[in-house]
Amino acid sequence: MKLTCPCCGAVASAEAWQNDLEARAVLAAAIKLDEPIPRQLLPYLGLFRPAERSLSWKRTARLIQELSGLVATGYVQVQGKPARPCPPQVWALAMEQMTERGMAISRPMGNHNYLRKVAWQLADKLDADIEARQYREERSGTARAERQVERQQEQV
Repeated sequence: MKLTCPCCGAVASAEAWQNDLEARAVLAAAIKLDEPIPRQLLPYLGLFRPAERSLSWKRTARLIQELSGLVATGYVQVQGKPARPCPPQVWALAMEQMTERGMAISRPMGNHNYLRKVAWQLADKLDADIEARQYREERSGTARAERQVERQQEQV
């Protein structure tokens, strides 16, 4: 059975993927990423593939390692902007939005900077939404009432 990677274009038998040390390392690194990132990973990695060539396993491994480091921090920051909390769901959504834009993105991408910008925009909006909700709860008194209930439960 021959398999073709939908993103890098590499063609090989199923056994070759299993026997290739670099391919195994890439697959192992990919499944270690926090959910839901692995579902968006292959299309996102396709943005790094040169038009006339395959994406090498070595480069793919480096890209996944860099991505893992970005996600592991728990926040996202772009130059000149404050850091924002950024859970894996936001990173995955940013990757999905990028792959949906497809041809509008200049390929091959050289780094994850554009992903960081998209993730920061999403994380900033999420942070603003949370802050607005907290403000509304404070103004309506529901937050105060919830804290009083929590204190009463702690005393019991």
